[in-house]
Amino acid sequence: MSMDNVALKRLKEGMPEQITEALDKHIVAAARWATIVRAVFALTYAAAGIRLWSHQSNARIIYLGMAVIWAILAIVISVRAKSAASDSLVSTAAMIDVTVVNIGLLAFVQQGLFPHIGAGLFMSYFPILAVAATRYRIGLVINTGIYALLFYLVLSLYAGAPPWFRISMLAVTIAVFVFASRKPKDLVLEVAQRSLQEAFEIGSQQKSLELTAKTHALFMPPAIVDLPEIWASSKHGVGTETGGDYLHIFPTARGPLVVLGDLPGDAVDSIANVYQVHQQLTDIVKRRERLADIAADLNEFLWGRFHGQRTMTCILAQWHGDHMNYVNAGHLPALQIGKTDQKQLPVNNGPIGAQQGTTFDEDGLEFPARDMLIVYTDGVYAKLTKDREQGISQIEAFSEQFRGGEVNTLCHRIFDCAQPGFEPNRDDSTIAVIRRQPARES
Repeated sequence: MSMDNVALKRLKEGMPEQITEALDKHIVAAARWATIVRAVFALTYAAAGIRLWSHQSNARIIYLGMAVIWAILAIVISVRAKSAASDSLVSTAAMIDVTVVNIGLLAFVQQGLFPHIGAGLFMSYFPILAVAATRYRIGLVINTGIYALLFYLVLSLYAGAPPWFRISMLAVTIAVFVFASRKPKDLVLEVAQRSLQEAFEIGSQQKSLELTAKTHALFMPPAIVDLPEIWASSKHGVGTETGGDYLHIFPTARGPLVVLGDLPGDAVDSIANVYQVHQQLTDIVKRRERLADIAADLNEFLWGRFHGQRTMTCILAQWHGDHMNYVNAGHLPALQIGKTDQKQLPVNNGPIGAQQGTTFDEDGLEFPARDMLIVYTDGVYAKLTKDREQGISQIEAFSEQFRGGEVNTLCHRIFDCAQPGFEPNRDDSTIAVIRRQPARES
């Protein structure tokens, strides 16, 4: 298990305790509700005592006495809760509340008034249980509920009053409050753990992307390359799932050579494969001048490495004066942007590494000063469409729309417009815009 997974496991294990501590801070608010309930009890019991003032029994004394007790409890426990609210105070106060109701019921039984008078005190259990449930402590609800239920059961049987209907209603209420007091904590814990997992995965993915981007920088050119013959602007995005994009600009004696390709594979595995391609190309470019020969040598390397199971599509373009030669080995067609129009440079070869001993054709064309070449990988338009032809059309439309801008502007506008939203691409995405420099600027 990795250190990151160990850290995540420890955070998850400690989360229930942290949530319990956070819910404990709810004690003050719950104590406030308990005080309100006791105050309402005091007023209600006092009103009941006044209503029975002329009754020939001690019922009014019992009600008024309990009203005084409720008022005293409301004041004393409220003051204690403000100074030092604690879990023990909450538990003790809940049990005291039930005890007060039990004493009142016992007094009515002792006076021989129960169940004709005083049976309504049974209803006081429900607000007390509701307040106990607001603490989100299942043990408190269970203890309080069982205490009230058992006492009322024994008292009713002793008084000869059938308790079964009220006992069943009280039992159902206790069960509901037990579930309600537990469920919020479970929900909070579930949401917190899910959020923690998502945050960990996002952070891990971002860390991986940053590391991959730094690795790509070892064989990718700077964002802007200024050579006497060409000015190049490029933009590269790291894929979260697959990779394999390659871009490099080699200064050679014949002229600057731009190589852009795609050797698809897993995002991590592709790094090693592309780096090996870069090492091979660095060596091949020193030995070979013609683009067709460079492509043929790279083909032999990839065939020996993968035996046709994995191929690389790429474009090799080289400038010398007003002329440009290129080899497009199964890649997306490049775009030449002139003063008045743009044209597609067709694919003229199959992919590299598909067959041993493959030879490649090299085409040449006039490339006047200030003309621009656009080369890109399929990851650039992957968010817009998965269809190759539609993707090519989208890039050509963007280039036509922004062709009046400078090299850097054109490059970034196409890349950004082709990748809307903030979600990272699943595949590597690379684009380069190269302008041939006028001779006087050399």
